[in-house]
Amino acid sequence: MSGQEFPASVERFVGTLNHLLESSVSTTARFDARLSSDGAEAVVQVRDGPDARSAGVALVRSHDDPDGPALFLRARYIVEVDARRDDLRVSSSTVGLWADVTGGRKRPRPLVRVEYDRRQSARGRAAAHVHLHANSPELAWMYGSAGRPAPDLHALHFPVGGRRFRPTLEEFLLFLDRESLFNDWKEGWKPRLTQSLEAWERRQARATARQFPEEAVGALETLGYSVTAPRV
Repeated sequence: MSGQEFPASVERFVGTLNHLLESSVSTTARFDARLSSDGAEAVVQVRDGPDARSAGVALVRSHDDPDGPALFLRARYIVEVDARRDDLRVSSSTVGLWADVTGGRKRPRPLVRVEYDRRQSARGRAAAHVHLHANSPELAWMYGSAGRPAPDLHALHFPVGGRRFRPTLEEFLLFLDRESLFNDWKEGWKPRLTQSLEAWERRQARATARQFPEEAVGALETLGYSVTAPRV
């Protein structure tokens, strides 16, 4: 991928995220991208105005004060070039819910964060994981009974799905709908979101097949396909 192709790929990624956002909720917030000085990676995140520390997407519910929203969705991605495939890939991401119960008097506080960091796998840690911002006396007891100090719950990395099958922004929005934490969706939002999620799953299926070609061939042959190995 050339130096000119990378920004174009990033913009396509931003466009996909913005289409998903615009199709689902009424908001002025949009994703944008900022390339690093060396052009090797880009930070893609939700912004609402010029403030880079924006709370993200205000999910204004019908019973909320529009000037003092309580629920916020934040999403941030770092993307780079996959040198092996000459393609765009996500090196890290964070999608989370923040809440402000003060009517705007204080900065929103996190409720849950779903994170992915490709580098964590090399360190023997869960690349895809969840941070819960809550308290658990039972978990504190378990640590204490094992002779260890209890960490903050949000400091723990609860593994979810691995690097190929990690939770996505689409699944996070579906969670909000299932739990009725947010119900003021745009008309026809769910089919468009489902299509976006299916496109993501297809990309990951292709990546998995490239990573494990023998398993992919075996699965296809079980279905009756004939697969010819490439000439070396």
